[in-house]
Amino acid sequence: MTTKLEAINTMLSCVGQSPLETLEGTKSYYTISAEQILDKECKRVLLEGWDFNTDEQYELKPDVNKTINITDDMLLVQFPQFYKNRFVTRKNKLYDKLTQSFKIQEPIRVKIVWNFKFEDVPENFKHYITISAAYKFCKRVLGSETSCAYTREDVIEAYQDLLGYELETGNYTLIPEMRNRTIRRDI
Repeated sequence: MTTKLEAINTMLSCVGQSPLETLEGTKSYYTISAEQILDKECKRVLLEGWDFNTDEQYELKPDVNKTINITDDMLLVQFPQFYKNRFVTRKNKLYDKLTQSFKIQEPIRVKIVWNFKFEDVPENFKHYITISAAYKFCKRVLGSETSCAYTREDVIEAYQDLLGYELETGNYTLIPEMRNRTIRRDI
């Protein structure tokens, strides 16, 4: 399993920097920059919403104060269409525009895309995030796309591997489910 340290060492090697033994302690400009780019790239990829980090019918329940807090690990909270833009996030809480209040009386089912640490994402995602972050880091540090150890094609290939993993594990189908539908026949 790829660690964050290994990913950052991959990025550093692309610009001719020595590998690190640990991410603790004093860090160089290159290390800080690599770590920031890796974290941003991880968040960007996760924000797309994949099978492993998305809950379609997640129930948000009001606390004792009748508020629903939106936590930092929630990258995206999406409300079903029948709420008709009634709820929004304000001050890290759910806000009801209809009642103009943070007081929420009933649980609400939403789609949530979760944020995870780099170490907690599947290996195919780690590989893509590392290659994509290394490419961006190299371009930023060296100022030239031609000097990068990884090419745009490497990034595309890693993304295709990620999509293959997603299709395999996500159980997707092009045939819509027929649950709760009536098939009519003209006579």
